[in-house]
Amino acid sequence: MKEKIILVILLFAAHLYSQNVIVVVIDGARYTETFGGTGTYIPHLYNDLKPSGYLYTNFRIDYPSGPTKTCPGHAAIETGTWQPISNDGSDRPTDPTVFEYIREENGNPQSDCYAVTGKDKLDILTYSDFSGYGSSYGGTWMGDNNKDDALTYSKVISVMQNYSPKILVINFAEVDAAGHSGNENSYHNALLNADNLVYQLWQTIQDGTYGYSPENTTLFITNDHGRHTTDFSGHGDGCEGCTHIMLLAIGRNVTPGVVNSDLHYQIDLAPTIGDLLGFSTPQAVGTSLYNDINPLPVELSSFSAFVLDNGVKLSWRTETEMNNYGFEIQRAQINSRSEIRNSKFEKLGFVKGNGNSNSPKEYSFVDNNATEGKYAYRLKQIDTDDKFEYSKVIKVKIGSPVKFGLNQNYPHPFNPVTKIGYFLPQPGNVKLSIYNLLGEKVTKLVNGVKESGVHTINFSAVGGSASGGTAFRLESGVYIYKIEANGFIQSKKMTLIK
Repeated sequence: MKEKIILVILLFAAHLYSQNVIVVVIDGARYTETFGGTGTYIPHLYNDLKPSGYLYTNFRIDYPSGPTKTCPGHAAIETGTWQPISNDGSDRPTDPTVFEYIREENGNPQSDCYAVTGKDKLDILTYSDFSGYGSSYGGTWMGDNNKDDALTYSKVISVMQNYSPKILVINFAEVDAAGHSGNENSYHNALLNADNLVYQLWQTIQDGTYGYSPENTTLFITNDHGRHTTDFSGHGDGCEGCTHIMLLAIGRNVTPGVVNSDLHYQIDLAPTIGDLLGFSTPQAVGTSLYNDINPLPVELSSFSAFVLDNGVKLSWRTETEMNNYGFEIQRAQINSRSEIRNSKFEKLGFVKGNGNSNSPKEYSFVDNNATEGKYAYRLKQIDTDDKFEYSKVIKVKIGSPVKFGLNQNYPHPFNPVTKIGYFLPQPGNVKLSIYNLLGEKVTKLVNGVKESGVHTINFSAVGGSASGGTAFRLESGVYIYKIEANGFIQSKKMTLIK
């Protein structure tokens, strides 16, 4: 599809759960010796993987929020939050890890989540102290304190062969140990060794061994921290050498041969992993790398938004299509001048594609649940082979309504929760109730004075609504919801399907 479709877009679909993510952390490598140089000490990464990968050249740690040390750095990668925890392994992460997120949300087994490390203090990576998560949703640790990358690599291969985890975090500790020794030759040789092992790992993936392949695996190579700009033997402050780290992505859902100089942070990796594997990271403050305004190359014939009286209509056009399964529509609310960087995109719906086509195709989708405010919209185009890409982001501002109105609930049909939106051009007393087909009131969702504007309320068929509804568990069927406001009365039907 990448050769022929004019609307080219990139990320995940709900059925993309066969994907794997491997994160290799080369402990304590300074950027000037990696991609900030000419590849002398990372010849395989620079010459063999970089042309097929996506390189981020402005990937950083936000010191002092993010300490430039081993445990805080690894914890930031896994949680999507800065982690000013102890560096001796006595503190677990304070926010959930990607292991906990995927297991809690998707029910994955513990064997799907592994951390293999050359430092034993990194056994803290398996789970956090965050309430509601913790050891019940933790991953598995395998490692030692030998700081021997060849030994760590042999354990990695054993884990891949025997367990095939969906998330595999690897710590190659030898570079950091060699740097602390103060012997520059040892430091450079450790970098060359780590580079060779990462290349072997990528060759294993390319060969399709142990169920991993470039078609189902995304590999990230990064650092937990750098090293002092003027003294390679140490690290831990906010200097350029300590805070500027590398990130190379290669494999599935990665556009090859791209160099991105936009500012990104270490904490962006956890939500990126969530996007790739189809789970949310609600406590993460980082932003998925796919949320960038220009995350990967995109060509659009057209993609536009038009504000309606009762929502936002999105329209887009493709010139030709190949293997186009369809489009997932996503929305984020913009709450500050920072625009979309810290906004979270949520799925609104799906529009089926036309598979293969040599003629232009028109598509549209109406968002009936956008309240007053600023929004960002994007499309996620999904191929029939599960690959996907993002569109550009378009922004919309919705002002105050000019007339009363009641939206169709969304999703519709629903099970068990749906949203109901209504419009008030002026403040007034509002009643919003649910009825069965016999005209019997099931529950009252709203009963009181509301300000002018666009309002949305959640309704649950198993327990009322967020604003105090008292519905009991409802059976499948058709129900009526009715609004009364300042003399305006309107009703709509909604269908519950269990």
